[in-house]
Amino acid sequence: MLVYICCAGGMTSSMFCQKIAKAADPKAVYFGQLQDVIADFENLSTLYPTLIAYGGEAEINQLTLTPIFKPYVNRVMVCPQVRYKTASLQKLLSPLAIPCVDIDMKTFGNMNGEKALQEILSFKKE
Repeated sequence: MLVYICCAGGMTSSMFCQKIAKAADPKAVYFGQLQDVIADFENLSTLYPTLIAYGGEAEINQLTLTPIFKPYVNRVMVCPQVRYKTASLQKLLSPLAIPCVDIDMKTFGNMNGEKALQEILSFKKE
């Protein structure tokens, strides 16, 4: 499973992922920049049951839907500072059946990596 956490440019989603990584089992969850995770997806997906990538919301566009999001990404989580883009991202991703949800503002504001990890892993069980 690959979850993409996006913000405006990738900086705060990277910081948030660092907090999630502290709460995660390093043998079960891998974190990385979206392009790096995709480049090594075959290898990483055999080593880790959960992959979490981060980057900017602009990575989700008509040019990347088919080559990047359709074959790899299972869920998109949107950071609060770009939640105004959630509806347009959902519209882009809905034909691919990729859920796109907002990250809870309190969870993000507190950089509560443990709560975010629980949400990610509970999605995996669905």
